[in-house]
Amino acid sequence: MRKIDMHAHHGVWSYSIPLADPTERLLRLCEREEIAYMVCSSALALLYDMQAGNAEMAEAFADHQQLLGYVYVNPNFLPESVAEMERYLALDYFVGVKIHPRLSATAENAPQMAELMGEVAARSSLLLMHTVDQNASRQMGRYAEQYPELNIILGHSGHTDSNAAAAVAREHPNIYLDFCCEWPGAGKIERALEICGPEKIVFGSDSDLLEPGFTRGMFEGAHLSAEHERMVFWDNAARLLRLEKPAA
Repeated sequence: MRKIDMHAHHGVWSYSIPLADPTERLLRLCEREEIAYMVCSSALALLYDMQAGNAEMAEAFADHQQLLGYVYVNPNFLPESVAEMERYLALDYFVGVKIHPRLSATAENAPQMAELMGEVAARSSLLLMHTVDQNASRQMGRYAEQYPELNIILGHSGHTDSNAAAAVAREHPNIYLDFCCEWPGAGKIERALEICGPEKIVFGSDSDLLEPGFTRGMFEGAHLSAEHERMVFWDNAARLLRLEKPAA
């Protein structure tokens, strides 16, 4: 089934990933996994240089319609982050913003994070936020209430605290979950379906840091109905991205 991948990355990692062109790697994964659109943040921006990473990815994606971008921003560099959003959200293939609290060493409830969230909400309708536990998920629920026009994807669904993340998604119409992770956790997708419903879950693979088949296999193991599978793999993300083209 054709998919929209809402959580991927472009660039080079300090792991044993083949040293081929990172754009070509993503395109090959899209072909293999039937991914029509893959939304990425820059590995270089996440790990080392925000401006250089966003610029590198913008150049790499300019000629590839199925590769879309999140502008990476960092709460420790507020003016620079605002400038990055102003620069790249003007491009039609940058569709949202990415924040990684752990890699920026800034807690979700820190004053500088709160200030950045206001700037994001003023410029974008979509945010992918790396979440590591139930405290992070609940804080994002507070931001969701404060900024109802900002749709927030809880990247990794709070890891082992996915039930709490699902409860936050149930409570806030603008909170969504993706389940890419290194730990499948038997039954956590099934529990999320019961807690918040299939309309609050999107597919995210963490490519190519992680193997996309791993997350796909988690959903296959959850034995989704055809309707729920279509919602998770396409409809929910298409709504967030405001796509008109239906799944084939």
